[in-house]
Amino acid sequence: MSFNKLFFLMLISPVLCHAQILDRLSESKGDDPIIIEAESSVVCDETVNKCVATGNASAKKGTNTVYGDVLTLFFTEGKERDITTMTADGHVRMETPTDKAYGDHAHYDVALDRILLTGGNLKILTPKESITARDSIEYWHKDNKGIARGQATALFPEKEELIQADTLVAYFKPSSEKTTESKEKLSIDKVEAEGHMLASSPKSVVTGDRGIYSAKDHLVEVFNNVKVMQGENVIEGGYARHNLETDVAEMFTEPPHVSHSGSKKRISGIIIPKDAKKIKEKEGASSEEASSNHNDGQLFPISAKKRSETYSQ
Repeated sequence: MSFNKLFFLMLISPVLCHAQILDRLSESKGDDPIIIEAESSVVCDETVNKCVATGNASAKKGTNTVYGDVLTLFFTEGKERDITTMTADGHVRMETPTDKAYGDHAHYDVALDRILLTGGNLKILTPKESITARDSIEYWHKDNKGIARGQATALFPEKEELIQADTLVAYFKPSSEKTTESKEKLSIDKVEAEGHMLASSPKSVVTGDRGIYSAKDHLVEVFNNVKVMQGENVIEGGYARHNLETDVAEMFTEPPHVSHSGSKKRISGIIIPKDAKKIKEKEGASSEEASSNHNDGQLFPISAKKRSETYSQ
């Protein structure tokens, strides 16, 4: 969501006549004006080059809109009125034709072309995926990159796949679909996970120190202290490649092409035979209840589909 030129349509300079406004808009060379609306007030102070909109305020440029209890815009002097920064506070919501973002506070830096969301209820919703975080979410427009920090989660409901970590870096690319304005939609192409990484599908869970997820291939690479859990089967090692769609996992002592001078940590695991599983299935209701409680814990998190239904409400 990028804002470049500032036009308030009689809010900044009330002495401008209608013809002058049209002239100024025509000089924008195709740039859409920013339209500010608010229920309480819009106060512009030329001495400090600032405008503040209060009360269910909104700033709209083209098909992109930012909402908040209070919007504050800082701009340069002169005719062009270039925006330097914009902040939104309280019940912040950002909307494009396909995506929505939420938070308590938003800060847009024009020079960096970055939007930073902080506060509670942090999330980005797209038609096919979502990103949530506890501490912050930022989006770098030029790089099509999003960074989520603090119990960050990327959900892919259609695939029923989920990626979690202390920090997630998501890279977006244009999809084959287009909006009603014939603009390309963006979708997550790759996710880099750092710190307490977890990836899950309906059939398995993989954990490790860090990992890389490819959305197109459903493939996750996990590094260091890796554990793959498929049902009651558990395998541990130093590096794994796991296809969340086919549920095919490959475990290694270390990543390929990595030299290791010391002793390697052996791969270990527990494989439950089918006969043993059948015996367990015939156990009493108490055993079934205990197993159910185990699967509802942190080891096997709620599915991406169910989480998405919760976050989208």
